[in-house]
Amino acid sequence: MRRRGITFKIFIITTILLVVSALLIYLTLYFMLPGYYKNIKQSRLETGVNELIKAIDGKPAKEALPLMSQFGQEHNAWLNLRDKNGWVYDISPNFMRFNNGLIGDGGFPGIRRQIISGRTNEGRGGLDRKNHMLSVERTIHFAESNEAFTLSIDAPLQPIDEASEVILRFLPYMLIAILLIAIGGAAIYSRLIARPLIGLNNVARRLATLDFDMPEAPLKSSDEIGELSQNLSKLASNLQATMAELQNANAQLKDDIVREREQEAKRREFVATISHELKTPITAVSGQLEAMIGNIGIYRDRDTYLRQSYKIMRDMDKLVHEILDLSKLESRDFLPLMREVDLAELVRESIESMSYLADVKSMQIESSLPTEAFIVADERLMAKAVANIVCNAVQYSGEGERVTIKLAEIRQSSVGEEFALVQRLYKLEVLNTGVQLDEAKLTRLFDPFYRVEQSRSRTTGGSGLGLYIVSKVLDAHGAEYGIANTPEGVKFSLLLQAA
Repeated sequence: MRRRGITFKIFIITTILLVVSALLIYLTLYFMLPGYYKNIKQSRLETGVNELIKAIDGKPAKEALPLMSQFGQEHNAWLNLRDKNGWVYDISPNFMRFNNGLIGDGGFPGIRRQIISGRTNEGRGGLDRKNHMLSVERTIHFAESNEAFTLSIDAPLQPIDEASEVILRFLPYMLIAILLIAIGGAAIYSRLIARPLIGLNNVARRLATLDFDMPEAPLKSSDEIGELSQNLSKLASNLQATMAELQNANAQLKDDIVREREQEAKRREFVATISHELKTPITAVSGQLEAMIGNIGIYRDRDTYLRQSYKIMRDMDKLVHEILDLSKLESRDFLPLMREVDLAELVRESIESMSYLADVKSMQIESSLPTEAFIVADERLMAKAVANIVCNAVQYSGEGERVTIKLAEIRQSSVGEEFALVQRLYKLEVLNTGVQLDEAKLTRLFDPFYRVEQSRSRTTGGSGLGLYIVSKVLDAHGAEYGIANTPEGVKFSLLLQAA
């Protein structure tokens, strides 16, 4: 039994209560029983005497004396009659028969008669009348005489006094029994009461350490302890569910924080790149204009460098428009203007716009297109995305290479909860040969301002926003897309829902 534990405390308190209660009961019996017994016996004696007086007063002596003898037997009392001359006639409890005598002519024959001097207790064992006797006196008359007699009744209290003395002498033995019973009862009681509380304490301790496994079944009782056990079980279940939700929310929050940090880093990189992309041409144009204004060296040929400055400004204008398009695409309020658009026609227009550059690079553009391929899309944005895809394929292929463009309708099955659904899709594939990209770089091609060629020279590439704009447009249309290396070159694939 753990010291200062609840079992120990209940055991000590219960033992003390049992011992004190038993001693109080025992001492109460010892001190209060004699007085209580005396009062009860006095009350019964007086009641019996009153009933006796009613029964014998005014009756003949031969009828009254047996009743008085019977009263003495029932109440273990001594009775006597005293006349006016002081003669006392003892009526023994065993007296039942007498001769017909006349009161005043020799008294009651068969009854011991004596003259009293004061009030003696001769023939009564020498009992202390004050402490061991209950005495009652009444005046009665008999039918044989007009003389009044005094009836005295004495009831001994010695039996209860002896019982009190026996109780006091038996106290040491009772103390041993009381201690044994108290200790044994307290041990059993404390274990019965403390066991469920200890179990609940163990459950609460495990809950405090966020251990929500509950091997202990709730107590099957209808009292407050059973209700507490069921509530703890419900608390564990609710806490476990809540902790799982909090962990999921925490994980989601961590992911959001990581994503936010990545986005913030991308924003900083985006701003820095924009600053670089704008600062470099502005510096070049400013330098050329300043040199032309000062007629310095080769810049006296103003027509040549004005055309170069104009070309740089056009590139800057294109970059600014691309940035504005991205701003619209990334806006939360952006909603594409969706309507039916012929994707095949958009591809033809893009091929036609890139035919001049292809001829300059001695490249072949091969296409396999249906007559029409209607989709639901924002025409302006989709045209820009398709143009960027075709432009990238032509721009980043070497001279004499080939660009193959295929657009075809396919059917794709998807299994629902009740039935299979067949979807009509258009698949666009753009393959440029003679090029292979590092696999690690393929996943970054859709990042803003990312270019495979790190020198960022305008002579070898654009701003690096083309495929990023493509990804934003296709994401807004719910399309599936990707870039992969093939044995022939690099292929861009796109899947769009048919109208």
